[in-house]
Amino acid sequence: MTAQHHLDRQQSRSADDDPATEVIPRVEQSEPPSAAAPAPVEPSPEPEVPAGAPHLALLRPSSVVKVAGGLTAVLVLAHFAAAVYGIGRPGFEIPAAIRLGNELNISTWLSSAMHLTNAAILALIAANSVRRERWKWILLSVACAVVGMDETAANHEHVGWIIHTTFGTSGFLTYAWIIPAGIAVAVVAALCLPMILRRPGAYIVVAGAAMFVLGAVGLESIGGAVFEQNGGDVNAFGYSALAGTEESFEMIGLVIAMAGLMRMAGGSGLRIAGTSFVDRSR
Repeated sequence: MTAQHHLDRQQSRSADDDPATEVIPRVEQSEPPSAAAPAPVEPSPEPEVPAGAPHLALLRPSSVVKVAGGLTAVLVLAHFAAAVYGIGRPGFEIPAAIRLGNELNISTWLSSAMHLTNAAILALIAANSVRRERWKWILLSVACAVVGMDETAANHEHVGWIIHTTFGTSGFLTYAWIIPAGIAVAVVAALCLPMILRRPGAYIVVAGAAMFVLGAVGLESIGGAVFEQNGGDVNAFGYSALAGTEESFEMIGLVIAMAGLMRMAGGSGLRIAGTSFVDRSR
């Protein structure tokens, strides 16, 4: 091999073949980002709850309605079971604590509590409603609160007695307090029903209210006529069954109306605060 040929072979050897050569890894330079590429969008922060906004985050509506419905079912079954047990047993009386239609017992306490609960929900709706309708929601809230207090105070009985003795009402008007009560219900319904029907859950509320009025006014008037015919015997099975049906309609109607108001006020979880509860009627 000639010297020139040996020199040409050494020059043709690459640097990578030389064991004494340090191999430096290649670093590929990335291309600069295009100016047209959109920047990542950060999620907007949750709106803060304004200070002083109505806020209630204590119980789930489904739990409240289930408890109220369960207590109502227990009282209704207890009343009718005692009424059936008393058939053929002269002198038997349904215990006053569970007798539907009596004043100052468990059923009146439960009815009063449900009325006041509905009044509180209506007050929260009123606080977040548009100004032109707020007074109507306040009217409904006050009406529920007044009826709830009357359940235990029994002022309607005194009013009915005054009208009955003054005008000599009889038959279906023996319990004469249903006269002013019927007029008041008609006026409130005419003022507030169109507003209520624009809300979610409205038909549930209306169904519950109708069932309550049917028991409190409709069946009460029939009960007055029966009371007059049987000489005031409140322990007779017919009267006990009618009184129990009347009170059952009232309490079941309150439970149904409560379920509708819960839906109207806040959905599946009762959390009414700031922007999480807004007026949908506009």
